[in-house]
Amino acid sequence: MDNKSAFNVSQYDDNVRKVIPFYDEIYNQIFDVIRTYYAQNKEKTFSVLDTGCGSGSFAVRAYEELRISEMVLCDPSEKMLSDAQDKLRDRNCIFRCIGSESLDYTEKFDIVVAIQSHHYFNREMRERAVMNCYKALKSGGIFIYTENTAPFSETGKNIILKRVEEFGINAGRNHEEVKAHSARYNVEYFPLNIAEHLGLLEKTGFATAEIFWHSYMQSGFYAVKPNSYTSGTAKVYYEYDEDEQGYLLEYIEGKTDNFIIPDQINRIDVKGFSDIEDFKDRIGDKITISEDNKYFKLIDDVLFSRDGTELYIYTHKKKDENYIVPSGVENINPDAFNSSTYLKNIVISEGVKKIYQYAFAVCKNIEKIYLPSTLEMVSLKTFYFFGTDNLQVYYGGTPKQWQKIYFVFGNSEVQNANIHYNSPVPDIDEKGNIIFKERD
Repeated sequence: MDNKSAFNVSQYDDNVRKVIPFYDEIYNQIFDVIRTYYAQNKEKTFSVLDTGCGSGSFAVRAYEELRISEMVLCDPSEKMLSDAQDKLRDRNCIFRCIGSESLDYTEKFDIVVAIQSHHYFNREMRERAVMNCYKALKSGGIFIYTENTAPFSETGKNIILKRVEEFGINAGRNHEEVKAHSARYNVEYFPLNIAEHLGLLEKTGFATAEIFWHSYMQSGFYAVKPNSYTSGTAKVYYEYDEDEQGYLLEYIEGKTDNFIIPDQINRIDVKGFSDIEDFKDRIGDKITISEDNKYFKLIDDVLFSRDGTELYIYTHKKKDENYIVPSGVENINPDAFNSSTYLKNIVISEGVKKIYQYAFAVCKNIEKIYLPSTLEMVSLKTFYFFGTDNLQVYYGGTPKQWQKIYFVFGNSEVQNANIHYNSPVPDIDEKGNIIFKERD
């Protein structure tokens, strides 16, 4: 044989319809699932992986019914791939001679399909194949597959095999052919029952696992890869970033008193935020990360990047009047201190270069602030509704350096304050109070 099915490549498309009842209807159902799942985004273009693609029938139809941005076809049979290439010669497809057990994609496809291909694997290989399909999907993507499935009892097995034999006879096969096909059960292919399929999908990590088709021995399943996780009473959404080769936290829905940042999602590192602005007002008083997290750290309930160069979130839990940004910080992220109304005095240490939008907005009780000579950019409304009427700004640089700072709109509270140039970095007294100094 030139593939693991019961037929040579040249016979496959004709003969498969003689052993699988309603074979073409399976494809109708698959495309109906895809259309339904993506019904809210009718203009979407799809990146698609067809693993165990056979002669390429799914891809031919996919190009007719979907807007395809990328199509990858994989099959362990070179002859099957050759047949698929002939069918799709006018399409810009990628062909790879590998099986699902050897897939090496990460967060790449909106749709992964495996039609009548995984039941040739033993249990260990099947789990690996399903996991590889899971990894290949983008978060929120859908995995759709059909397989020969096992009945729940020996009696059920005997009945379904006899029914398939009868179907084959009526379709034009002879007695020897249908018996030979039945003899392949648990010898050349190894079916799981429906419950085992759903259990495997849930074990792999899919958020949704359902059966959408069953006829004779064939069952169709779909499973959705999660694009969010639960943190307390909130839902945290994430997206995969190819440049970062990891997940970025995108936005949060609802509010939580305990904002949990996992080390990994879908076994891939969580490396940062794609848009942090939405998080500050929704995460309450507590942030939880593991001590050995590779990308984040907490210092006195303030969230930083692991290397200390990014200050992300100063939590509402902190009710201190004084805060000194640690040395080593280069950037203060959007909304980091927003609405921290307990603060009265703050030191932004030397080394900080950029402070992003709304980072200190609505910190209305600030009386004194030290700004470093290293400061290069103050973003949109960073100091919006900031400080008391008698706000004092202590700046580590000269008036000429101050003029070179790029202040975006909405920072007049700081720009128009009483500015003390060439100020030394403040000291801390024995009680923890910040001692601001003017130049001697």
